Amino acid sequence: MTPALTLFLIIFLEGYVVLSTELLAIRMLLPFTGSGTDTISVIIAAVLMPLAFGYYAGGQFKTRKNGIHKSTVRQKLLYNLTVSGMILTAGLSYPVLNQIFAMLYIGMNWANQQLFTTIYALIFLVYPVFLLGQTVPLLSNYFPRSRLPVMTGRILFFSTIGSFMGSVFCTLVLMTFLGVHYAVLVTICCISVLIILLSKNIISRSTLYAAAIALAALGLNNGYMMRLHKIVANNAYHTISIDEFGTSRILRLNGNTSAVLDKSTGQPYAEYARFIERTFIDPLIWNHKPPSDILVIGAGGFTTGKTDNKNNYIYIDIDPVLKDIAEQKFLEEQIGRNKHFEPTPIRAYLNKTDQKFDLIILDVFHGPSKTPEHLVTREFFQQVKDALKPGGMMAGNYIATANFTDDFSINLDNTIRSVLSPLNRQVVSDYDAWNKRPQSVNVIYSYRNNPDAPRDIYTDNKNRSVFDKPKKN
Repeated sequence: MTPALTLFLIIFLEGYVVLSTELLAIRMLLPFTGSGTDTISVIIAAVLMPLAFGYYAGGQFKTRKNGIHKSTVRQKLLYNLTVSGMILTAGLSYPVLNQIFAMLYIGMNWANQQLFTTIYALIFLVYPVFLLGQTVPLLSNYFPRSRLPVMTGRILFFSTIGSFMGSVFCTLVLMTFLGVHYAVLVTICCISVLIILLSKNIISRSTLYAAAIALAALGLNNGYMMRLHKIVANNAYHTISIDEFGTSRILRLNGNTSAVLDKSTGQPYAEYARFIERTFIDPLIWNHKPPSDILVIGAGGFTTGKTDNKNNYIYIDIDPVLKDIAEQKFLEEQIGRNKHFEPTPIRAYLNKTDQKFDLIILDVFHGPSKTPEHLVTREFFQQVKDALKPGGMMAGNYIATANFTDDFSINLDNTIRSVLSPLNRQVVSDYDAWNKRPQSVNVIYSYRNNPDAPRDIYTDNKNRSVFDKPKKN
């Protein structure tokens, strides 16, 4: 390979590493801080700003001689890549992050996703991205000054193509077909390749560092390590783990308990899930009416309506592998013929479908710090309402405070009631009504779609409440 091609290959790989690092950092934080725009904005800022300063610092670098030691462009590049490779190997590996965030949760006794994301970015992203950003301006020293416009165009071309591949290949190919941990391994190995390409000798201290970085990344991001953490799938959408505790089998998506199955009975174990079953599903099983159409938003472990062989179910979740994982490793049986899985974004499905449902069950909420932002808006609840048949019902499970002691619970309640009214709110747990500290519990909201429901308000001047009281059966 000619020196010019080697330089352009280095520029291409650097572009790949920076973009893939940004996307991997966002994905790796998903089980710990969620995927809100606030979290994503912190990561993007922690990449773009150090990258800008890195460009500037790289352009200011000058060869220095300190005694008998001489600091060259090559040595500076090797130092930058080695240090950034070491830091990113730790910062993009699930076992390391799992331990760090466990200590943060224990040490602070509360969860603040913006603060935790900022701490992560300061430790694992800012400095290595700053060092990587110096690569292109440092390499420009090797190009002829006389052809600067042509070389600048080519440098930007290869750097941008590398970033493009870091975006598309890393997410759509590696994360999807191999898993996030192997996408991390490829990114770290690219750094090792960069070190080897810049090294003068095949056997040197730099190449040994490169091999050590690659081996460390392999040790932290292999299939055995994932199985050690009970992880059965680790793709672009979810880190899926399955664990067993006593008679219970637990399915976790991105660190959140999504479904709990009682192995002895084959029924949902969680109290809120049993409440939804007996209140909204069982009456549809035992009535003498034709099968009802039920939409389950947030498939989880496909335990909702598990034993219902009468009614027609559609489960919605974005992750296409969730059904196979649930059937093979969680349920240990196939879902019924009356049940269909749609691997698609929830709001996209509601936008395109013309089908109306007798019952819509919402179970996609994992608490204020990990709530999908686009599923708590007035527009979303309007979509849910529009998908109900006349007389159809919505039942939604939320993690909120029982006695409205935080802004999220209050504003969520305000938002739902602005669209779905009249509305029931059932706290599925015992709680201290006088305790002003946040007590997060499962809360079930339910709504019946009654277009003809009255909208009257009783006043001292006009009060017909005596005529509106429920009639005895």
